[in-house]
Amino acid sequence: MIIGHPQSQFAYYLPTPPLIPDAWHYSQVEAIAALIALNGNHWRKIFTIMAKISLTEGDWRHYRDQTLLKHNEMICIGGTELIASAKIHIVAGQMAAHRLGLSLATTDYTNAVQLLSIQNKSITFIKLPTHPAQYCLFTPYLDYRQYPNQLIELTRQQIMTL
Repeated sequence: MIIGHPQSQFAYYLPTPPLIPDAWHYSQVEAIAALIALNGNHWRKIFTIMAKISLTEGDWRHYRDQTLLKHNEMICIGGTELIASAKIHIVAGQMAAHRLGLSLATTDYTNAVQLLSIQNKSITFIKLPTHPAQYCLFTPYLDYRQYPNQLIELTRQQIMTL
């Protein structure tokens, strides 16, 4: 299941989908608000972290509420392969990585770089050897307990260098 613009630069891989309202479409003006209203605080947090990571400039709240998923982001739920058109793949949590068949423990990524570990949470950046113009970040699940603001900022800094 893909939620968001199909030609996005960012592909976020998550294990479980939100509930989707009837007649909902990612391009609607109030698309994110409708998902938050139906799914609650958990998905508000996920969208907030996505907005903070994806935002290039400006206010993340406005970006989350008005722009998120419309142009530059997609969510791939339960994906088993990376989306070929995306440039940056954010694999959020072990369950999403497992479904994609990706594991830092069992795969030799000679160019993998662990960027930082905060409170036993880390992000690992790799340049995909099979897709030289694509990058993959293994991150914690998109929840503030697992993905604090310091780690979000580090993720943004890494993405801005690409």
